[in-house]
Amino acid sequence: MLDLLNLEIEKMANLNFLCECGKNHKVNIENIVVQKEVTKNKTKIFEMINKENLFFVADNNTYKACGENLLKVLREENYNITEYIFQGSNPLIPNEESVGRLLIEIPKNASLIIAVGSGTINDLCRFLSYKTNVPYIIFATAPSMDGYASTVSPLIVEKFKKTFEATYPKSIIADTEILRKAPLDMIHAGFGDILGKYTSLTDWELSKYVNNEYYCETTVKLVEKARNMCVENAEKISRRSEEVIKHLTEALIISGIAISFVGNSRPASGAEHHIAHFWEIEAISKNKPHPLHGNLVGVGTVIVSMIYRLMKNNIPKEISPVDPEYLISLHKKVGSTYDPKELGISKELFRESIIHAREIRNRYTILQLAYEHNKLEKIAKTLTEKFYA
Repeated sequence: MLDLLNLEIEKMANLNFLCECGKNHKVNIENIVVQKEVTKNKTKIFEMINKENLFFVADNNTYKACGENLLKVLREENYNITEYIFQGSNPLIPNEESVGRLLIEIPKNASLIIAVGSGTINDLCRFLSYKTNVPYIIFATAPSMDGYASTVSPLIVEKFKKTFEATYPKSIIADTEILRKAPLDMIHAGFGDILGKYTSLTDWELSKYVNNEYYCETTVKLVEKARNMCVENAEKISRRSEEVIKHLTEALIISGIAISFVGNSRPASGAEHHIAHFWEIEAISKNKPHPLHGNLVGVGTVIVSMIYRLMKNNIPKEISPVDPEYLISLHKKVGSTYDPKELGISKELFRESIIHAREIRNRYTILQLAYEHNKLEKIAKTLTEKFYA
């Protein structure tokens, strides 16, 4: 019998099993490698890059972090490589222009896309892979988000964030020595994304009781174990402990695998993500910069936990939401932000997000329950006064 909870991350590649929930869970990823200095292991790299015509994609930051050395190794082996490095001092945006540029640059005979980066590069290359039917592999450069093993790409289209169907990577290669050197803000973002699993799983459980929604205990336990491995050593994250960065990266990958098990992002995304998306969309619509997605999610998780506390008399007795003070203590251990003001979220935007974030997508969360009990505006007022007094 498969002991999923004690399975090493590398052995989750090509997983295929019938779950007790009644669904057949599959992982269509050939290789998952999270190791120290794996990018220096030429034999392992060449085993995974078994194509001749490569399309190499990075941005100027990820090129410095990993891409330059990787490109040198590949050229020494005489691979046929076409490279495209996004330039610019501003953060790369996964919009129509970026997608279009890659479609222009990818050679007609490309047989493998090599993506070097984290969230944006991964989303762009995943979508490119899906549209061109050319497989891609990702060399991770930061433990900043849970999309490495996902099958969807969030893109900005007409200044609105939309999620598009995409595909699995052929391989995920994560060198922990590179990951631990990522900007601390990106490491905090990854931790914020993992904290979000507290409320996303609670929202899923809520909908199970209220709406009889499909619920997979195996998936929940897998995500909880990965999350707990991170939070138990939270104080070591900002110290860039190699062991804890490995746990964080594995938890982020497992979150993506959980999404594929279920067929949607239910295990990884609840009201905390809806609030974060609301803030992101507002910034994007006004061409303003915004904090990293995971850092928004980390703050959103604290807010949603407070909403659960305010709704304690209206939720099923079987549900035990996370304590907001516990989440704040974890943020303090890591050194990450838990106050929306510190992220630059205005008082009015904050209030509007509590009231309207439930409209972001058709998914039942504590925001919808509060709306059904005519408590959402009162909760918005209470929390706005708490954070913006």
